[in-house]
Amino acid sequence: MFRTILAAAVLALTATTAPCLAAETNMKNLSFDLSSVMRDNFYEIVVPAAKAEGTVTMYNFAGSFGDTWKELIRRFEAKYGIKVSYSDVKGDQANQQLIAVQAAGQDSPVDVYFAGGGGYPLLSSKGVVGKIALTKILPNMDHYDPVLSETIFGKPHGGSFPLVHLNQTAIGYDSAVVTAAEIPKSFTDLLAWAEKNPKRLGVTSPAKGGSGSGFLYSLALDLLTGDCKAQLTDTNQTLDEAEEWAMGSECLDPVWDYYRRLLAVAELTNGNADTLNLINNRQLSMGTVWEDQVMTFLGTKQVPETIRLTLLETGQVGSGDAMFVPANARHVAAALLLIDMAMSKEFQLWKLETKASRSPRTDVTSDQVPAETQVHMLPSSVYPRLSVTAFWDMATALSEALDEKVLN
Repeated sequence: MFRTILAAAVLALTATTAPCLAAETNMKNLSFDLSSVMRDNFYEIVVPAAKAEGTVTMYNFAGSFGDTWKELIRRFEAKYGIKVSYSDVKGDQANQQLIAVQAAGQDSPVDVYFAGGGGYPLLSSKGVVGKIALTKILPNMDHYDPVLSETIFGKPHGGSFPLVHLNQTAIGYDSAVVTAAEIPKSFTDLLAWAEKNPKRLGVTSPAKGGSGSGFLYSLALDLLTGDCKAQLTDTNQTLDEAEEWAMGSECLDPVWDYYRRLLAVAELTNGNADTLNLINNRQLSMGTVWEDQVMTFLGTKQVPETIRLTLLETGQVGSGDAMFVPANARHVAAALLLIDMAMSKEFQLWKLETKASRSPRTDVTSDQVPAETQVHMLPSSVYPRLSVTAFWDMATALSEALDEKVLN
């Protein structure tokens, strides 16, 4: 309900198409009048400027997305004749590189950065993120989720750091082994199944994989109420504040108790891929997973065709990753054009079908992909209804506290 009300309010504020005013941006290398760009004149202004720039540089922090962005680049170069220089990078290293370049007042080595969604607080605080209201001026963001248009994981970004890929933590199970009647619907059901089927459930270590830390935060959302839940979900907290609370609060005792019971009968795996490998080897029948990673493993026959996914009824964490233009990018027009194509309905639908990469576009849904693909994705009966927003700093804090209070 809160999301619905917030979405309506955001829509009311952004219903009119507004230009990106020069006074509101921190871009340093503009070859065109950014202040005059709106959705309805975007291509008229940006395409000639982008072709004059002639090139654009892109970083990708997610190795598993290399083939996805290479397909985008193929389409982009064919349509516009603009060369894309592409590099796979390690997110933490690239972030520090851009922070150092920004601090030195130098031009950015990259124009478009596909970055982890959780990196926004750091990158924006260091002035790295270009203040361009992308969600308000790019034509292919006209069907963009109104809440995500303004915020990322509860942090306001004003349209400058839009998610272009959404992913979802889930419970994966082998339908050749787990019957329909046994599919858990709640955290209580999951624990009961694990106790009935010892060592057949895999729980990804929260310190070694997002499917594990996402599961931990989702469990806390399920168990906590009142002031405790308000503290858990307060995204105004810094990581240090979240860590202090998680380590010292009695609010989380039910979470630690649940994990003690769960880990007595479940396998704690060494990462997202390890959980899927154990399911593939039939050592596990069920585990904590990422929906898009399951699709990737299916494509290389690293999980059984009988794998299926579900969400627990009080909700599980969804996340995502963003594309943005650094403040000191050199080829801004071409960068805008590349991000715009990444958000086109055609490309977002292709990405969904081939990668189970969910879209922030409201007009791209799983019922638009072939039935043989849908069967390996989360059913529409649970997604997006049971997807809840991640708060990764708190998830990190919970992971550290779990390690101290339960695992060690």
